[in-house]
Amino acid sequence: MIKKLTALGLLFFSFFSSLSALNLSVNEDSVKAYREAVVCFENQNYGQALKLCEDAILFRKQLSQNHKKILENSIAPRRVQRAGKTISAILTVLEERNEKESIGIIKYYYSRKGEDYFKNSIDNLLSYIDEIQDFPEAQCLIGDIYLLEGEYIFAEKYYLEAIENAKVLDIPNQKYEILTKLARISYLQNNPEQMEIRLLSILTEDKTFTDKALFSAMMNTVSSNRPDSMQKFFQLYRSDTFYALEAYNKLFEYYFSLGNMEKSLQFALLSVLSNFSRMEEVVASRNIEYSYKDLPSLFFEVSLYPDILDWCNRNDVWKNFNNFCTVLIKCGYNNFAKSLLTVLAEYTPEPYWQKKSVITLSLVMQTKAD
Repeated sequence: MIKKLTALGLLFFSFFSSLSALNLSVNEDSVKAYREAVVCFENQNYGQALKLCEDAILFRKQLSQNHKKILENSIAPRRVQRAGKTISAILTVLEERNEKESIGIIKYYYSRKGEDYFKNSIDNLLSYIDEIQDFPEAQCLIGDIYLLEGEYIFAEKYYLEAIENAKVLDIPNQKYEILTKLARISYLQNNPEQMEIRLLSILTEDKTFTDKALFSAMMNTVSSNRPDSMQKFFQLYRSDTFYALEAYNKLFEYYFSLGNMEKSLQFALLSVLSNFSRMEEVVASRNIEYSYKDLPSLFFEVSLYPDILDWCNRNDVWKNFNNFCTVLIKCGYNNFAKSLLTVLAEYTPEPYWQKKSVITLSLVMQTKAD
């Protein structure tokens, strides 16, 4: 019995190994070319990176078209047609006909997206294979190359193509990075109105921003300007939309430059809340005994981890807190600003921004005394 099971297991392994041999190579050429392009880009070999990206796009298109042709040929015979449009029924007939290549292709796309994604429909599977003819990651990298070379029109063309094909990105949130790059091109082309539109488009799925009741509640907490408004704000609210941070910061700068303090405050608030939430999340993952008490204790915890401090510096966390205080003061919410600056002046782990907070706090105190 053990020998029979072993033989059966070997047969099973052999069958799926043959599928694996087929399917592990289905994306090999396109993925290999793209990965080599990334290395060339990082090494500033932009000409070779561009060529490899173009190869990756071509290989992906050829692969997709080949898969679709094989499947369409396999389901064309009358016997398969009689099985209907459900993948499960078609697979049964294909297995009877020993069409391993077509079975392997179906199994491959199941492994990529899961069976439920296609709703057991061969038409849905074929449509998906059509969709993935494009390679948005490679299109984005070509855009990066042209952007570095100052070819803004070409960069924009490839970024727009990548956005159009964003639904097949391996990392869905990468579309927000591409939109941010498009906004940067608008800025470089001296088109601030288009930049604003592109930055706001990043926030269309940002629940912290689009939930009007939540957003209004946050603004009410800030604008109440009570002595305890700062403490209440950081006790009550959290955000998990860190992907939108750069958009928040750029929109803050844009509206601040226009003198629109109300909108500046909104985006400074979102930026700080996103930074704060991310810091707390990471600290809690490191220290299982940690729970939020107040900002000083959080900043103390942050100061214990060099990598978190490095992350804060790279993402302008302390600058964002100071920007928030600046616009709070301009809007007349001095109680909130004073409370936050008092914490920043004592507990900011980065010396430059700690000194900046001390100076700003002294100005607030002086204004209040006057």
